[in-house]
This record gives sequence, structure tokens and C-alpha cells, in this order.
Amino acid sequence: MNQDQRTICPFCSMGCTLRINRAVGAPYVGASEIARLEYDEEGRVNRGSLCAKGNMALELLTHASRFESPRVRGADGELERTSWDTALETLGTKLRDIVARHGPRSVGLLLGPTLTNEETVQAAALARAIGTPHVDQARPEDHVVLEGLGRCSARPEPIRDVQEIEACQAILVVGDLFTHAPCIAKPVLHARYDNRRNLLGTLGFWKSRTFLFGKPVLRCLAGREAAALTLFLHMALEQGAGANLPWAAEARAMLDGLDLAEIERLAGLTREELTWLGDGLRDAESSAVLFGCGFAESERSDLTAGLCALLAEATGSRFLAMLGGPNAVGVRSALAAAGFPTEDGLRSAEMLAAAGTGELKALLAFGCDPVGAYPGNVFREAAHELPLLATTAPLDSLTAAAAHVVLPAGTWGEKSGTVVNAFGHEVQMEAVMPPPGTARTDGAIIGALLASLPPSEAEPAGPVEDPADAATFFKELELYLRLEARDEGAREMGTHWLFPEANPGQTGDGWLTGPLSWPRHESPEPIVALSPAHARSLGVRVGDIVRVRSRDASANLAVRIEERLVDDVVLVPPHHPEIRRLSAWRLDGVLRDLDVRPERVTVETLGEETR
Repeated sequence: MNQDQRTICPFCSMGCTLRINRAVGAPYVGASEIARLEYDEEGRVNRGSLCAKGNMALELLTHASRFESPRVRGADGELERTSWDTALETLGTKLRDIVARHGPRSVGLLLGPTLTNEETVQAAALARAIGTPHVDQARPEDHVVLEGLGRCSARPEPIRDVQEIEACQAILVVGDLFTHAPCIAKPVLHARYDNRRNLLGTLGFWKSRTFLFGKPVLRCLAGREAAALTLFLHMALEQGAGANLPWAAEARAMLDGLDLAEIERLAGLTREELTWLGDGLRDAESSAVLFGCGFAESERSDLTAGLCALLAEATGSRFLAMLGGPNAVGVRSALAAAGFPTEDGLRSAEMLAAAGTGELKALLAFGCDPVGAYPGNVFREAAHELPLLATTAPLDSLTAAAAHVVLPAGTWGEKSGTVVNAFGHEVQMEAVMPPPGTARTDGAIIGALLASLPPSEAEPAGPVEDPADAATFFKELELYLRLEARDEGAREMGTHWLFPEANPGQTGDGWLTGPLSWPRHESPEPIVALSPAHARSLGVRVGDIVRVRSRDASANLAVRIEERLVDDVVLVPPHHPEIRRLSAWRLDGVLRDLDVRPERVTVETLGEETR
């Protein structure tokens, strides 16, 4: 007897559905019987297909290295398996002691995008019970993009279904969307080849997988998508598009004060090169702007994302932002509805910095790996000095390795609840199997912590007001453009730009995908891709080890040669912690988050004694 149960892929925000077929006589995993993964022909987004990541979803549920029991760091400094009662009592005692000694504001909560909306609401209640205003989502690339979209004041018509993409006669794709979300390639290419006159414009700096299908291909200078999109927006407004939009006057005032020839030089594109696609977006019966940049793929990705939304609204195009976190939008919305982050509450990056200064004494990380996900060494060093670091995790991580308490958590397919996908749909998930061993869902863990604390006397805060402010957004954009144009020669030292290369088998920081078999086989160690000319100048071949050195860190990486790569750029896989540490920690005071951007690095050959 077989039983098909439907769930959602946990590896990005597309919300692709799949089915798990459980059959009598199938091998046991924990208390459940698993037969195979089945494709969901009725899936609204993927319609029966799955990308490389989605095809590994079953392995995440059945992985042999899943945490099955809590662990507490003993007096000898080692993590030791223990019971739930002991783990929760240890965590509760440490937490209450820190609050009594240092006050509730010494505690911060970090929430990952794998939490459901309901678990996020519980986490907000836990923060109120503790008395801390410091609760925020923790995924640097998604967080900054959502900030940019929230602050730009644009309200373009969203893409609600893949069929809407297929109906488009003109599409602009910013970033390597086909690698980040391969399932989106199918409807985009359907639109591209439905009619030979259809346009698929791609904006970026190198021949990525998405670039291979572009017509026209808009090749800007490395990381300068924001400058190129500024030219696009100027053209649209100059031709009368979006004249009555609330933000149009602010945009025109900013653009009129710029030297557009200087912006063209900064972008590496001219307005004439953009005309064909700009006219197509404006004049087509149906058009779309799709955004999909990941970790450090662009300078000021908040501005890049916001400009994509502004351009879409100005040209009457539909808009889709592809985020890496499966419920990044839902977690943000649920927190805002619960009144977080408060005006005086620290944001995620500010919490990590405060842990380094000693202002924060305790961090509770639910469904995320901040030590592995964030750039530089600021929190990596602080994590080992915190009086209390606790995390929920299905698998091992750098945060779990540094934590005082590790609580084994269920993952998607092992819990029920609602999530919000990239299309804005609230989707109901159902558990297809229980978590392994004694592992519990994040919701059950947060509920147990809530039960151990005195009832909160604080009234739930009202929803956070929309911070959208066109004037502030355009002032930030103008500052970026002017500083980049004036101070380009004063960048950190380095001969090449370091850019991430998205991997179809990995998602984000690799916390969930990294331990799985195919990604380990495909990318067993971090590598660096060099152009043929760069490799010849160094005298290195494929497989040789070179040292990549940024301002703050260095890493020894094996060489790969990429024929499609421009000579002043090197590519690295962003899911490896060694790579993320090459990025500098830049805490932006206005954004109140990290400005994660491409780095200047030097690539050096190693001496014989260090090879």
C-alpha cells in the first residue's frame, strides 16, 4: 500500500511542490518508511519538474548525519548528548541568569528563512517574554534585498504565476537567475522562443548560464548593475513612462543632477545600448523584470533590487524578486505584523556586531547558521566568546560547533505550517514524516522555551510601519553613484574583483545543501575560476593551488580555468565559509545591515614550501 504526501522543496523561495511516496516494506528512517520522491504534476510553480536541489530533498529528510538528540557543552568544552529536559533546563537557567545580570536587552534572537510563519510568530512571542526588542531574520543576501525593495517606494504589479512569465514579449533578467532558480528558466525560455521578435534581455558582467540565452545581452562592468539600471530608469522617465507615479518627481530630481556620461562610464554601458530593450519593456503588451542576485554578486544589491522594481513599475512591467531563503518573505512579514524589529531593536548584523563588543551576552539562533552565513570574521570570533549561544539545527554547522546548546530540529517535510513563496502566495505545508530520533520542530522548541519563562506583561506591539521613503532611497543611490565615480581609484588594494559563482546544486550559505551527496561530489572543496589570460600570467594550470588574498582574509584555493570569464574578475563558490570570510564586514549605518559587495583581491602563486 502506497501513500503519496505533498510537501514543498526547502531550497529556495520558488515554492516548488513534490510528493513523498511512502510504501509498506520500504526502508525505515527513524519512525517512518520512505520509498521515493515523486514529481508533482499539479505543482503550480514547477508543474512536475524539479531542479538539481529539489531532486535532493528526500536526502535531507533521510540524511545519516541528522541531529537526533540535544547536545550541551560540558565542563571539558565538548558537546555532549543529553536529554531534552536537561538541555532545556540548561538553556533556561543560563538565559534567566543573563537577563537577571545584564537585562533583557542583552539577549538577541536570529530567525532563519526555513521557519514557518507560525514559528516566526512564536519567536516574536518569545522575544516579548524575554523582554528583548532584538529579533530579526538572519540571511544577509535576502535581508538586504528585502530592505531595498521595502525602501524604494515602488509598487510594481507582481508576477503571481509562471504562466504570466510565459506570456511576456519582453523580459529583463538581472543576475544569473537560471542558476539560482533553474525552474524559472523553463517559462522564461518559453516566452523567449514563442516568437522570434520576443526579447530576453540579460544584465550582468560575464557569460553566466542565463547570459547564454540573452537577446539582447547587456554586459556592464563587474558589479555595476545599479549604475546600468539607473540609466534604464532615466531613459524610461525621459520618455514619459511613469510620469504620475508617487516617486517619479524624486527620481527626476536626482537624475537631473547627475552627469549621465559619467554614469555610462561607471556602468560600462551607454544609453543607446539599452534603447532596444527599454523600448521593448515599455511598449510590449506584456513584459517583466526579474531579479536574482545572490551573495556579493552586485555592488549595493539593495539599490539594484529597488531599481529593478522602480523600472518595472515605470514601464508597466510585472516584477519578480527571486530570494534564496524559502520563507524569507513570510518571516519578514510575520515579524512586521508582530511589531518587530522595533525602532530601538538591533537588526541581525547589528546583533552580531554587538556580540563582538560584549553588548549582547546571549544569542538564540533558530533555523540559521550565522557563523557560516555572514562575511568576515567579526561574528566567527565573537561566537566563541559569547556567554550563551544556542541554536536549533537539523545538521551540523559552524554555529552548532560554537554553541553551548544545540537543539535538533525538524526541517521542511517534517512540520506543518504556512510559508510565502517568491510569487507572494501563502502556501500550506503538511508534514510527510516526523523528525528523526527525538528531534522536534522549531515551533515545538520555541513553545517549550516559552513555557519555561514567566508570562510576558508586555503588550504585543502593533505592526511595523512601512519604511518606504523615495527621497531617502534616491539620496542613497545618488551618494553611491557619486562616490563610485569620484573615488574609484581609492578602493581596497587588489588586482582583481572577487565574485561569487552561483552553483545549481547549492543554495545560499550551503547550510542545508552542503552535506548532501551530489553537492559534495560536484564541489568537494572551494575553488577559484581564473580567465585563461590570468592563469597564463600566473603560470598556473587546472588543479594548481593559489592564494586568494582580500583586505581581511586569505584562502588557498584550487584553480579552475573559465573560458567565458573577463580578465579582471575571479569567480568563487559562495556557499563555502572560507569564501565568505574573504568578504569584508561593512556595517552600513543607514541601511542598518551589511553592505555585502564584491571584493578586490590579489591572486598569488604559492612557494614550493607552502604547496
